[in-house]
Amino acid sequence: MQSKFSFNSFSIVIPIFNEQEILEESVNNIFAICKRTQKKFEIILSENGSNDNTLEIAKKISNEHSEIKVISSNTPNYGMALRSGFIEASNSLVVSFDIDYYSESFLNMALMLEEDFSAITASKRLVQSNDGRRFVRKIATNTFVFLLKLLFRTTLSDTHGMKAIKKICIDEFVNDVVSTQDIFDTELLIRIEKSGKKIKEVPAIVNEIRPSVSVIYKRIPRTLKSLFKLKIVFYKESLKTNNL
Repeated sequence: MQSKFSFNSFSIVIPIFNEQEILEESVNNIFAICKRTQKKFEIILSENGSNDNTLEIAKKISNEHSEIKVISSNTPNYGMALRSGFIEASNSLVVSFDIDYYSESFLNMALMLEEDFSAITASKRLVQSNDGRRFVRKIATNTFVFLLKLLFRTTLSDTHGMKAIKKICIDEFVNDVVSTQDIFDTELLIRIEKSGKKIKEVPAIVNEIRPSVSVIYKRIPRTLKSLFKLKIVFYKESLKTNNL
């Protein structure tokens, strides 16, 4: 019987920072979701600079399941943790989940991604989406996307949250990405899009299961600085291309 899935294997990358309260339960849930696909998979827990028992709990979980591995850095940096996990991933499709934001239906849609798409994202801003986050976080997302469209002319409606990217595409672009922290994945998607490759967007359902671990008023100036820095990088790259 032919499989309904387009991919025979996948990797889940989950950056983790100070997640001791929900780590074990969430990883067990994600592991069960992966098992139900009946496909070869790995889960990469990319710990970054936790000062609680997150790393110890992650290692305990990985010792219980051969499909789960832990990589670690001493520096709290979400983007670098995601980047390290993407590079470490060994399967044909790489899926980005957060420990408090994951979806079995999104994983199944990603595994059925049509051949002409290089990536798929879950957009919180599509009409069919259900965004249950606090109002202030919705406003922050809308402002962020407005700036993305203004600065980079992207057609993407949301670059944060769940996404899946073909590993071959990650390998092609990841070394060009200069952003870390909040917009590593945003820059990666924009570079994929600018190359002419297609990215599919599907509706997202978001329900906050706990307050965000990052403080939004600290993220805003850091993100703005990163966006304008990236704009300068792209401008310099365009000048080099025009001079070839």
